[in-house]
Amino acid sequence: MTTVSVDGKELTIGETTVTLRHPIKETVRVNDVVVVLLDVPIGTIDNQNVIAFSKNGDRLWEIEPISDDPTADQAYVNIYINERGVWVVNPIGARCRVDVETGILVEKEITR
Repeated sequence: MTTVSVDGKELTIGETTVTLRHPIKETVRVNDVVVVLLDVPIGTIDNQNVIAFSKNGDRLWEIEPISDDPTADQAYVNIYINERGVWVVNPIGARCRVDVETGILVEKEITR
């Protein structure tokens, strides 16, 4: 896979650098997809803070929000991979499995 590096809000995949709207908290790779978790500042509402890029640096998708309420502050705060796929977690205890091809939440679990 192409090299991936992070510097604040900048994501570099191979020779392509993209500047994102918030600092990058973490990245995970699945096949040829780089999934990025943005670190949303306190006081900012951004419920689509997970974005995927191709190995060429093209934006593929932004995650769908977990809530239909656009004023709900439910940004994702963690991302990880296990044997079932890529998961994101929000601060109120929801854990969701993400379809890496589309950004759609395909499974939701409450952990609290």
